[in-house]
This record gives sequence, structure tokens and C-alpha cells, in this order.
Amino acid sequence: MFEIRTLTPIWTGDAEGKCTTIKETAIIGSMRWWYEAIVRGMGGYACDPTSDTSCKFNAEAYEEYKRHLKSNESKKLASNALEAGLKEVCPACKLFGCTGWKRRFKLETSVDANQIEPFNLITLDKNNSFNNWWLSKAFEKSIKSDNSKLTFGKFNLVITELAKSQNPSISSQIHSLLSIMSTMGAIGAKNQYGYGIFDLNDKRSTTESLKEINLFLEHFDFMQEISSTDFYSLDRFWCYEFSLAEDNKTVLKFRKANIIGKKSNSNQYIPVSFDIRYKLPGTEFGLRNNFSKQYGKQKTRQIFGTITETEKNGRIGSRIFVSHVFRKNNSTGYFLKIWGFTDEEVANFIESTTKDMFGLSSHEVVRNDIELKAFLDGARNDL
Repeated sequence: MFEIRTLTPIWTGDAEGKCTTIKETAIIGSMRWWYEAIVRGMGGYACDPTSDTSCKFNAEAYEEYKRHLKSNESKKLASNALEAGLKEVCPACKLFGCTGWKRRFKLETSVDANQIEPFNLITLDKNNSFNNWWLSKAFEKSIKSDNSKLTFGKFNLVITELAKSQNPSISSQIHSLLSIMSTMGAIGAKNQYGYGIFDLNDKRSTTESLKEINLFLEHFDFMQEISSTDFYSLDRFWCYEFSLAEDNKTVLKFRKANIIGKKSNSNQYIPVSFDIRYKLPGTEFGLRNNFSKQYGKQKTRQIFGTITETEKNGRIGSRIFVSHVFRKNNSTGYFLKIWGFTDEEVANFIESTTKDMFGLSSHEVVRNDIELKAFLDGARNDL
């Protein structure tokens, strides 16, 4: 069992576009997404499970070995049958499942109902102005629904292994995976809009976590380089964490800003990701706004994504993820986490713009991906 403390509320959504209960499928989906990025970052192959080329268990090869077993040709063919079926199944699918192959673990959540609070957002924009209007429309179902709630506080993930023991164990891999997600990312859905920042009890270091996952990959034959930048991979990953003083002028503005939805009982976070990500109303700042001025609309869409269909690529997913402003456990001041899957030029631009936005000095900024880069440099050479 893994104890999780959310630092910003967790969103898992539902078919109607609002979040009413914690859904295990959304938790598992985000875990798989990060696991794929780790595999690719280490130089391995992870398929796109939504594409026509996604992995499939080779039932024909598996049955062929079983027929040999029935004719008693070799006792050793028992283990070979499974290996044949999994020969062209990527590491992510081997753990999380694919066509013909079940996920290797069961996940259940345990949530304290007293820690579930109503949906809300905060923006500096006035009523009917663009940010306020857009957020009100985009999250209209969640805002107006009496049942739309977000989990904020502690909850438990209970993992039950469904496969025979292996080295490393499935639980150990998941422990390492959640540790990486906690340090450098988030859990659940809508991470680019600030949701899902969390802390993990008994969290492992990044290096220890990567070593544990790498033990599993070392026993995997189906590895190939991924050259396409369309895939999210840790070899193009960076993560900044910004320390914001209690009396930071921009933070104080947000604390007095407009609430969209029902007022939260929590003083641990300020849900302002949208304003930071796009444009601070009444100022020249905003990550996407400033990026577009320097790099143009086309590259901005490639980096920050677009929700409209384009002729060539359809909708484009964001490469930049911005948290809400949050507190850590009983800490003074606030924190902001921004991470992305881009080149260093974009990372440097994000750091500089964010520092200007909040009036920060260099000692108030930390790179959370230092251990990761050092490990991956060695791991990619070893595979």
C-alpha cells in the first residue's frame, strides 16, 4: 500500500467531463504514461497503445508451444511458450497490459470522504473577461454540478500483484514509478492545468527508482531506439521548482483573486495554473503569451498544444505542464512546479519568464531533473 498526499487536488474525470469520484483507470493511465516516458528515456521501445501498431500478445506462437508440450517434446517449453507470446510486447505493455495480455497488477484506492472538496479555480481576470470566461465555459459542468468534487489530502493506493514473483517485483517497480512521478510530475489527469501534484510516503530517490526500473528493462529483449519527437521521453525532460515567499507580490494578488466555482476549504494551494500558463491578466507576463511573441504561433502550438484540429496533426498535446501554486507539508511560503518535454532552449525560456513573473532570484529556483539526466546518460549507453 502506498500513501499519497495531494499538494494540489487530483482530477480523474468522467464521461461527462467533470470529476466526481477517484477513478482507478485515470490513475493507472497516468502511471502508464510516465512508465512509457521512462522506457523511452532509457533507449527502449514503448508503443503507442492508442495506435494501430500497439502491442498484441502473440497467441499463435503461444499455442504452438503448448501443442509441443502436449506431445511431451520438452518440459522446458513451458516457460518458452509465454516468452514466445510476449516476444514483441514492449516493457510498458508487459506490465500494464495489451490485447491478449492482462495488466500484471490490480490497483484500488482508499479515500477519506471528509477530504473531498468542491471544484474551484482562481483567476486574476474579472467576470466575463477572457481567462474567466474561458475557464467558466471549459469547466462549466464541474463548476455547476453539486456532485463534482476533487480529492485533496491523503489517500491510499493498494497494489495487488497478479503475476508470479519476479526481480524486481511489480510492487517495487510501481514504488519506483510513483517516486519519480512525485518528484518530477503529477498523477491523474489535467496535469497541464495544475492538478495532481502529490507527495509519496517513503519516497525513493530518483537514482534508486531508475535503477530499480532498469533492472526490469535489462531482462527485456524487445528494445529499439525511438527517434520521433512526437513521443514523450525522459531524454527530453526537464523540471523546475520555484520557491515563492508568503509575501510575494504575485502570490498576494492571486490570494485576492476571483474564485470560479465553490470556495475551497483548503489553504494549501491556489489554483492559478491557467493564468501562469497563458497570460497574467493586466500584465505582459504569461508563459504561452511571451513564448508566442518570441517564437511565433506555429512553434507555440507545438510546445503548448492546441485543442483545435490542424490539417496535418489534429489536436496537439502540450509539452509544458504547470502546477497550481501549492504549499508543502506545514511549510512557509508556496511552491510552483513546471516541467516539460522539450529542448534546453525552451526550458531556459520557461525558467527566465517564470522568474520575471514572480520576481525571483536564482537561489529560489531548483532543477529537479539533475539525478535523472546523470543516470540516463549512463543507462542509454548500457542498454
